[in-house]
Amino acid sequence: MSSYMVGNAVEFRVKAGARSVLTMTIKDDDGTVKNLNDDTTYATGKWKVWKPDGTLIINGDITYDNRPNGIVSYQLTDSDTAIANAGVWESEIELKNSSGQMTEQTKSFKFVLEESY
Repeated sequence: MSSYMVGNAVEFRVKAGARSVLTMTIKDDDGTVKNLNDDTTYATGKWKVWKPDGTLIINGDITYDNRPNGIVSYQLTDSDTAIANAGVWESEIELKNSSGQMTEQTKSFKFVLEESY
């Protein structure tokens, strides 16, 4: 069973072709920073961005940057920011246990990929 965490009302806005590192501080519903030190419960995670039809644009592995302070990140790739993916999309972060089961996920937040010339 997953619990929903606050996505910090964040909007990520990047240009097509960018290779930015996206960073998020994971918080509980009450706004408390989530301690992610338990690497059995929080072994891996996915940064997901999808189109309205469910097509995943990004389904990449997160990095736990600062587990006690709930900080995770994702490095954008060439295929993530291809001009064909430009648009305003929904996204979330899923945290998974050591068995690969989703243990928690953020509420969805906005991911905007702008065309760049």
